[in-house]
Amino acid sequence: MGDDLRSTVESLAKADQRLQTTVEANATAITALSTDCSSSSGSKQAEGVPSVDRPPKFQKMDFPRYDGKSDPLIFLNRCESYFHQQRIMEKVWMASYNLEDGAQMWYIQVQTDEGTPSWRRFKELINLRYGPPLRSAPLFELADCRRTSTVADYQDRFQALLPWARALDEA
Repeated sequence: MGDDLRSTVESLAKADQRLQTTVEANATAITALSTDCSSSSGSKQAEGVPSVDRPPKFQKMDFPRYDGKSDPLIFLNRCESYFHQQRIMEKVWMASYNLEDGAQMWYIQVQTDEGTPSWRRFKELINLRYGPPLRSAPLFELADCRRTSTVADYQDRFQALLPWARALDEA
């Protein structure tokens, strides 16, 4: 029985030695890696290659606010840019939180009538309520746009009509 105990203690001592050697080797490797990362991270960022071990850094952007007094297309476009950049999934909640004045009162009624709409339905509803009057032929209205005062006013009117005409070729 004494030999069995001695044999067990010797095997445990050898296992402990191997474990200690492995821990020291790992510590050396970690030190080498951290030295490599800190010296090369500046060059990686300079080359435009993001660091893999860090989460993406989000740019600080203020969420747009909307009061219902202008075309909602600009508000919706800024919302979608924000959602894309910040990887936001709760779009309707975020947009509705940033409605003000009459637009907020309108959304309260939408929630009462329909519940919380999908993002697609929200865009449709806000365009129906606050967008320019519905047109049967938005392309015709764009073609009919004439200069009546300054060139800047004409450009502004044309640019306001252009998104409603949908996709157009430059030709």
